[in-house]
Amino acid sequence: MLRLGILVDSAAKQQILAQLIAKSGHKLAHQLLLGQAKQLVDDTDLDAWLVDVAEDYADEQLLLETLFSRSRIPVILSDSSEFTAGSEAHSAWLRRTSLRLQRLRSDINLQQAEPAQELWVLAASTGGPAAVKRFLAALPGDLGIAFLYVQHIDANQSVTLNRMMTNAGNYPALVASQGLVLEANSLTLITAKDPVELLGNGTLMVNYGQAWKGDYAPSIDQVAANAAQVYRERSGLIIFTGMGDDGAASCRIMKQVGGQVWVQRPDDCTSDSMPVSAMATGCVGLSGTPEYLAKALAKLVAKHRLTRGVRAPIRVIKNAAP
Repeated sequence: MLRLGILVDSAAKQQILAQLIAKSGHKLAHQLLLGQAKQLVDDTDLDAWLVDVAEDYADEQLLLETLFSRSRIPVILSDSSEFTAGSEAHSAWLRRTSLRLQRLRSDINLQQAEPAQELWVLAASTGGPAAVKRFLAALPGDLGIAFLYVQHIDANQSVTLNRMMTNAGNYPALVASQGLVLEANSLTLITAKDPVELLGNGTLMVNYGQAWKGDYAPSIDQVAANAAQVYRERSGLIIFTGMGDDGAASCRIMKQVGGQVWVQRPDDCTSDSMPVSAMATGCVGLSGTPEYLAKALAKLVAKHRLTRGVRAPIRVIKNAAP
């Protein structure tokens, strides 16, 4: 969440930007209206200024010049005066402004944390929390991997799921949030509430108020395909128990870029539809119990660390599991 200050030349703009900031999940900390504000407020508690002032507004040039010269935080400057409020052009401007704020959140977070070099998606539906908990309990700590956990579950259960996964093993869980950096040894929960996009810099963009594409929320296919496109051979997908076929389509993408596709052994699942659908694609390289998959991943990471200097692609030789 960003703490923002706004500087505008009309009350109408002030209201519109305040609504945009709240909708985007940020906090409005200071509001300045040209013509009323005579001096700038202390901005040491702000992450950025958002300025929407007409180019021909010359009455308060000194105030604007002071802001640009003195401020040590980013200043996002724009002029929405040419757009009619409520028009498609104005809506497009609001979307662009929201996107700039999202990217700024990511940039600020990246100054404080470094993205993991490898990313694995854990995907599940019916019976998933118990299976993933078994996997995490058997997984050694400090593997240096970031995990995205995509679970078909009601959005209202995310707090309970978060607590359950945090207590499962060595990877404390966090619910996906705007600009979150996917750090090594992290577990991030993707919920049904808002679609999440993985950016090329290893941070998350949450599309508040929008809906997941397709029949499932959250969409395993959408998240896994996104992970494969960003992390390529440094990515992996493990499909656990679940009904339906979500995740099957993204298996092909994951394999095409050199990533790994593993599944929970069907006879160990509460519902085997998702693993069986994935296996039908011919892209699955390993199957086993959650405990077996955890041990296999630990061995794979240990092998990869030996070649990390040349950033060699991870490869799985064994294709069967007990």
